[in-house]
Order: sequence, then C-alpha cells, then structure tokens
Amino acid sequence: MKTRNIIVNTVVSLVLGLFLLYIVFNNIDLNLFLERLDNLDYSWIYLSMFISIFEHVVRGYRWNLLMQTKQTNLSTYITTHILIVSYFFALFIPRFNDFVRCYLISKTNDIKVSSSLGTVVSERIFDLISLLIISLLFFIIEFDLFTNFFSTYILTNISFDVYYLIIFFFVIAVIISFLYYLNKKSDTFSSKFSEFKKGVLSVNKYYKNKNFLLSTLILWIIYFLMGYVIFFSLEETSSLAISSGIAVLVAGSLGMVVPVNAGIGAYHFLVASILISYNINYETGLFFATILHTSQIICLALLGIVSSLILFFKIRSNG
Repeated sequence: MKTRNIIVNTVVSLVLGLFLLYIVFNNIDLNLFLERLDNLDYSWIYLSMFISIFEHVVRGYRWNLLMQTKQTNLSTYITTHILIVSYFFALFIPRFNDFVRCYLISKTNDIKVSSSLGTVVSERIFDLISLLIISLLFFIIEFDLFTNFFSTYILTNISFDVYYLIIFFFVIAVIISFLYYLNKKSDTFSSKFSEFKKGVLSVNKYYKNKNFLLSTLILWIIYFLMGYVIFFSLEETSSLAISSGIAVLVAGSLGMVVPVNAGIGAYHFLVASILISYNINYETGLFFATILHTSQIICLALLGIVSSLILFFKIRSNG
C-alpha cells in the first residue's frame, strides 16, 4: 500500500469519524455527561477490560489453526501479541491492521505475507457468516424490535437506484477481468495469487473442525460479555436482559464495520439507538456506548504498547 494512499485513507477516515461524533454528540450536554462518571460502578468496567484480553488470545489461537501446516510450529503467545499490535495500529490507520499482522507473522514465522493474507480473508468471511447467524438469532428473539430498528435507522437512509447497481456490477466485472488477465500474463502475480488463494481456501479444512468452531463460538461469547457486563456499571441499564446484550453485540459489530478509526461515531450511534428500543433514553444509551467503547480503546492501547515491545525484542532476536 502506497504511503500517499495510507495518508489519504487515514485523513478521510478521521474526518468522517469526527463528523459522526459531532452529529452524535451535537445535542448532548457534555458537562452532565461527564458528571455521570461519578455514579459508575467501575468494577464491571475493569471486568469487561479483563475479558477483552481473552478475545485476542482466542483470535490468535484460531488464526494459528488457519495457518498451521506440517512445516510450521506457531505460538499462540506470539500470534496474540501480533494481533494486539495490529489492532493497536488500526486505531491510527484504519483497515491497515490486516497488512500489519501479516507482515509481523512473516517476521516471526516462516509464513509468506500473501499466504497469511489469504487466511485473514477466510477469517473475515467466517466472522461475517457468524455475525449473520447472530443477527438471525436476534431477529428471531426480538422480531418486532429488529424490524422497527431496521426500518427506522437503516432503510430510511438507503436509496435504491438501478443505475448504481449496474455500475457496481460493471466495476466488479472489470476488476475480475483485470485480475484474470494478470494471472495469465504475469508469473509473479500468478504465484502470489496462488498463495493468496491457498490461504483463503484453508478455511475449507477447518469449517468442520471442532477446535475452529469452538474457538469461534467462544470468541463471540467474549464479545457478548464485554458489552453485557458493562450494563451492571450503570443503574439505568443494570436490569436489561440477555436479549438486549445480543442487540448491543449486533449493533456494535455493525458500527465497527464503518470505515472510520475504531468505529467512532457509528458505533456510538447504533448502540445508543438500539437501546432506545429497550426503554433506555438516547443520552443514557450514548453514555453506555461511550463507556464501553472508550474502556476497550484504553485497554487496547495499554496492551498494544506492551505487545509492541515484546515483538520488537522478538524480531530483533530473530534477526
């Protein structure tokens, strides 16, 4: 990725994120917002931050399953630090973390970047499928709430135009044709593409593997608990049911998909909005979303600094 593209991507994402934050917090009295910090039960927030550590460990273990071959002996300890550092980088340069972790895994293990990048794509696809399954579960449990939320906050902001759809498929066709041409004409590209494809298809070996499926299940339970335990830190949300925790999980995951630094703005808006359906006013929902999001960012920043130092000395010793 060229330096100019990285800078443009970072600036655009940051501006968009700040704009979303302005929209979300525009009518909020920040002084009253900050005063509510005195009424929090911080033990639940610390518990949420502690639980989040296991997210990285499970992700590291699961990624190792995708990359594991007879020639590799991957350490979950090292891979966990690599993931932490990559997400730490994403706080500053959004969508750059996948390249960072593939680069770092190549420096700590005998795995090519193109091959590991393929496993990342497989992982993303599997996570998307998992999110769709969880969303379906939420849809079944809270049918009326889901349809009301979707129609109010999603459909009203989407305009359908058949010409845009035609252009979209045309662009996709051009990209596929160009990649096919390069694959036929360039030996270097063909070699890299084969490694990439091998990494993507590696998920086929594991979608029935009980360890891979179990680690994925545990990962989403951790995501759920990270948000659910925060409910108990705030009096207004302390009595919310498990179904509302699933709602926050779905809304928050959708918010993190938006291409801004750490989902700022989008995450806050979607979580606060979904909680309105559970009789939590928007300001309280926004306060909850801010506490959850900020606590995880702080935890990731602290872990990122430690993991960066560990990997620095690891790579230096290998060199």
